[in-house]
Amino acid sequence: MSGTVDQAFIRQMQKKVEDELRKKEREVLEYWRGEVDKLLRRRHQDLAGLASDLKTLKDRMEKRLAAI
Repeated sequence: MSGTVDQAFIRQMQKKVEDELRKKEREVLEYWRGEVDKLLRRRHQDLAGLASDLKTLKDRMEKRLAAI
């Protein structure tokens, strides 16, 4: 009996962890999508301005990855 309870508990905890990971991944993706949307809304005068903003975004992402 305790073996089935343990297995049920393990499955329940795995599902909870998977749900939480999915939720966190969604939050992260929504944040960065918002940052890209901000770039898209800007009216860049030339390609160099867009490239500069994209580099800044990339640098921010790299700093965050390094922090993790």
